[in-house]
Amino acid sequence: MRSDVIAKIADGQSLEQAQLAGIDLRGADLHAANLRKANLTQAKLNGANLQAADLSQSNLHAAHLSQANLTNANLSGTNLIWANLRGANLSGANLNKAIYNDTTILPEHFEPEEAGMV
Repeated sequence: MRSDVIAKIADGQSLEQAQLAGIDLRGADLHAANLRKANLTQAKLNGANLQAADLSQSNLHAAHLSQANLTNANLSGTNLIWANLRGANLSGANLNKAIYNDTTILPEHFEPEEAGMV
């Protein structure tokens, strides 16, 4: 499944509303991927390049995003409860109304309220 997903993204295909729970995409190049409303529950995205990706309204519950590049990614309305974003690059990312709580691991010195997270 991993290679199929990476190939579709490389071809510019949309994975909107895709069911990708538990998928292992560690270190994958997912630059500018359309993963809007995708189910990425417990996905392994450690070190993945998600620069400029559209993850809006997706479910990233308990996803592993440590060291991921989320520069300029759209994470608005995304479920980030239990997600691990330790060391992730969130520069320019849209996190408006992204859902988090005290179980969400955020990058050091990151201020979720300032980013519009709820």
